[in-house]
Amino acid sequence: MKNLNRWAAMVLAVVVAATTSAAFAKETPEQAAKEEKIRADIPLGGNFEPNPQEGVFVAAGHGLNVVASRDDGKTWEPVFSGYPGGDHGRWAVWNSVAYTDGVFAIAAGWGAPGTIIASDDGKNWRHLADGSRKPAKRNQKPYDMKTTMQMIGAEGAFIAPLQATPDFGKTWHEMSPYGFRDAEGNRVKVNNSHPSVGYTDGRVIVVGDAGPSVYSDDLGKTWVPMDVKVEPWGERGAKGILGKDGVFIIVKGDGSTVLRSTDRGMTWTAHDLGVKRPASRSFGLSIVNGEFWVTGENAKASADGITWRELPKSTPSGRIAVSDKGTLINVSRKRLSILRSEDGENWEEVYQYSKHPDAHGGAQGLADVAFGRVKRISN
Repeated sequence: MKNLNRWAAMVLAVVVAATTSAAFAKETPEQAAKEEKIRADIPLGGNFEPNPQEGVFVAAGHGLNVVASRDDGKTWEPVFSGYPGGDHGRWAVWNSVAYTDGVFAIAAGWGAPGTIIASDDGKNWRHLADGSRKPAKRNQKPYDMKTTMQMIGAEGAFIAPLQATPDFGKTWHEMSPYGFRDAEGNRVKVNNSHPSVGYTDGRVIVVGDAGPSVYSDDLGKTWVPMDVKVEPWGERGAKGILGKDGVFIIVKGDGSTVLRSTDRGMTWTAHDLGVKRPASRSFGLSIVNGEFWVTGENAKASADGITWRELPKSTPSGRIAVSDKGTLINVSRKRLSILRSEDGENWEEVYQYSKHPDAHGGAQGLADVAFGRVKRISN
């Protein structure tokens, strides 16, 4: 039986590898050149002028499909589009819409050159990097970023795993996952596979497939490997980390438990949660009115990460952002629309769009949304 299981696992691995290779093989040299021209035509950044005057929601999904609302989520308009894509490639967008101190930024790219665009008004977008950035590889361009599934904004910095800028793209701090050594001086590789990023009280934690992998106490300037065991961890699968008021929570697996830390991620305790993982496989983790919210087939909220209350059955799965007026906006990778609520119980559809005919390889719903105040634009 063991040999049979091993054989089945080998066959499955070959099938997955072949499928993945086939997906990437679809890109012709002509298509790659076309996509690279689109990236090259995006203006360079490094010259943002934050002026947080006007509240704006920004949401994004695969293809770097970006939409924004300037009227508290009532109406929406497209503000940027890269190229039709899916879960992999230059234009893949996951939980990577970030905001800090008057500037939005969105990271795209998974398994291909990464791109991070940014805006100080929510309408006009440029590379977050300027022309002076020197990438790790010699043949890379200044705007070739590390690919990531999540990026956050905190205290004026944009932070992704092992990559951060404290000044809206003028300066970059970057490390390699192979650039760490143990106490004996041996090289150590950190596991940042399918990363999720959380922040609270000055600490950033990156969670990979095997658990918490690295932390930073200087907004991503330097990183330290985490030798931390988290139980129960279980199988590789969708996960997320969220931080608030000195508390980190991790949700993964089937959603029966939540993992919680109050000592900056060094020890974790398990608590009952009871949120069923959604069809998209990714739980929606958000901070709403000072509470942790976890959405899936059902949804729950908690102020402390220990005691969880059931949210209304109408609460949609996906990511939720809240405006300074208390309005909630929800997006989901499995739905081609945006939902709005003023009370957290009654939701209305305020925006709908169609899948691009050339999009392939993944759900085309908007993956992430954020609210922030930016520069007012003239009509």
